[in-house]
Amino acid sequence: MVRAILTVALCACGAGADDKAGPLALSISGTAKYKLDLGGKTEDEYKKAVRAAAADGTPLPAPAVDLKIEVTNTTDKPLKLWAGGDPVVLTVRLKGKGALDLDPPLAFTEEFRLPVAVEIAAGKAHTFALKALTSGFRGRAHFAYWTATGEYELVAELKTGANPAPRGAENAGDGFGKFTLTSKPFKVTVE
Repeated sequence: MVRAILTVALCACGAGADDKAGPLALSISGTAKYKLDLGGKTEDEYKKAVRAAAADGTPLPAPAVDLKIEVTNTTDKPLKLWAGGDPVVLTVRLKGKGALDLDPPLAFTEEFRLPVAVEIAAGKAHTFALKALTSGFRGRAHFAYWTATGEYELVAELKTGANPAPRGAENAGDGFGKFTLTSKPFKVTVE
């Protein structure tokens, strides 16, 4: 299957959840307990089915979740954040004993979708809703699955831009700087 790849150069500028000097903080909140549903398969059968479907470019539906990914403006002034378009890539990775994080070979249209900016007031946040463990480029390039009961961690990574540009960000023009934010882990229990 043909895969259209758009490479967007983004730098990690240290404006993550652990950097108090950065103007933005990324966090995950929401439901922390979920039921395991392997569709009547054993853990091994389910893993094989998920991997085979992903390899064919037809990934199985990722588990449903009810999560919010929030970008908080930690400054005392409003700023503009890219919240949509191709330069904005929100990826949620799953860690734990039964975690599968897959990037199947998928085709995307080749047109470039310009960034869309929203204004975030001082101390306020912009929220991305996550209803399934599907994320990545255009919200559809990365799939995460839990395959066993137990404790897991979700970590969000957001490639975006802001104006004014944060210290160390790559110049994107018009006062915007490109950078990557990373959240602290969000613990999830699967029963």
